[in-house]
Amino acid sequence: MKVQLFASCLGDLVLAEAVEDAERLLSAAGFDVEFPGGQVCCGQPAFNAGHHRAARRVARTFARAFRRDVPIVTPSGSCAAMVAKHLPQLLGCEPFGIAELTDFIDRHSGPVPRLNEGRRIAFHDSCHQLRELGIEAAPRRLLKRSGAELVPLSRPDLCCGFGGTFSVRNPELSIAMADDKLASAGSAEALVTCDPGCLIHLRGRRDHTHARINVSHVATALARGIDA
Repeated sequence: MKVQLFASCLGDLVLAEAVEDAERLLSAAGFDVEFPGGQVCCGQPAFNAGHHRAARRVARTFARAFRRDVPIVTPSGSCAAMVAKHLPQLLGCEPFGIAELTDFIDRHSGPVPRLNEGRRIAFHDSCHQLRELGIEAAPRRLLKRSGAELVPLSRPDLCCGFGGTFSVRNPELSIAMADDKLASAGSAEALVTCDPGCLIHLRGRRDHTHARINVSHVATALARGIDA
């Protein structure tokens, strides 16, 4: 079975290793992974900022790059939500068949190497993935299958403070939310998330505050372990 891998703009520009790890996981699950060369962005940043005309122009690049007869998989919960929930209305087109990475692998019972045996991991739900796609259990099941012990966050449903342009328009509040999220991981060795935006925001605050916790994308945690 073939799948198309959508990197997302943040994955392409900042987290190429997470995209590569997503490809590793899909290949290990027996999928023939295609990477459409014309992909750029789904239009989510402009859409969330209220610039729908600009978002429409960008979204058209997605519609041109991806085929409808092959499933699309992305290591970004927020981009999966954008394509599934908003892009059809924005472009006036039929929905694309897109899935978030962990949900796709979990539904297809893909293999997960036990690279996190006995490691204590906390998982952060991105807002779009949790609220728009309803994905909560899949990434946790995969992390457990990797051997990890899951450490519950005090409020796993709370935003990390990134929220696209929210972090730019409300920097003080955004920083406080990220610091609270990191602190709530408690004794965990790593804080793992499915969303590149959340990862960049939390990793930036981790580095600034010198917090002793690894912040990892779920694709990397599953493909190479939390120390990768």
